[in-house]
This record gives sequence, structure tokens and C-alpha cells, in this order.
Amino acid sequence: MAFYGRERIPICPNPEGNTRLSRREQKFWQEHHNEGSSSQEIQRQMRQINWGKDRCKHINTIIHDECDNIKDICTNPNSINVPCKNGQENCFEGPKLYSTTVCVERGSTVPPDCRYNCHKEEQVKVTVACENGKPVHLDRTRRTFHDEL
Repeated sequence: MAFYGRERIPICPNPEGNTRLSRREQKFWQEHHNEGSSSQEIQRQMRQINWGKDRCKHINTIIHDECDNIKDICTNPNSINVPCKNGQENCFEGPKLYSTTVCVERGSTVPPDCRYNCHKEEQVKVTVACENGKPVHLDRTRRTFHDEL
């Protein structure tokens, strides 16, 4: 596992074993992945996301799963190719359900003192934008209900 940033938030390595990720891949892993889900880990990750920025990110979703399971969204034949919110055609909704944490900024805070209310969501479908078979943007999530499964 490689690390990115001053607080050492883990990012997922390339399958080839090196850590040369595109800037978009690095940002995706830094902002949207954490296998742990403790409140402390999430708050630390949110501080890292906002470090060096002029304003706090208003909302952020973190996926709790192994790197390979998230990467699989882009290459799994059971993933569904769906239009991205921006109209591009490189988004895929994975077949698996994920556990996520959604963090919403509390009021108008300013880095480095960004404050968030975070809550867990279970049974979530995840849609990511992919480039070269790798996730580079979390396009959206949606909660599922038992009748959809």
C-alpha cells in the first residue's frame, strides 16, 4: 500500500505493483477510499482532502472496501455502462453493494478547520468514471432496497 499526502492517507497501488498513478487516480483514491471506517479515520481523511485548499469540500463519499473490489467496477463484465452526470459515456455502475460514509460540511467552515457530519450508508451501488480501466471519479451512489436485489 502506498501513501499520499502529509497525514499518510493510504492510496491503492497499480496492479503492476508500482505507485505511478495519474493525478485523477490519486485524487480518486485519496478522496473516496478508506478500508477503515472509524470516525477518527474518516475525520483525518477529510482533513487531508481539504489540506492546502481555499475552501472546504462541501460533500464527500468514502467507499469502504478493498482496492481490488473498487477497481473491479471498471472492468467487471457485470458492471453496467451508464451515462455520467456530465454526459460522458465512461461511467460504470458496479454489480456489488458497498458500505460508504457520506460527509457533509457543517456550516461554513474554512480549512484547515473544516467540520463534517458523517453518516454510514449500507447496501450502496457505486458509479465511477473510468479511464484506461481504472476509477478516476466517483460519479454517484445510490442506496438499494431489498426489492431491487
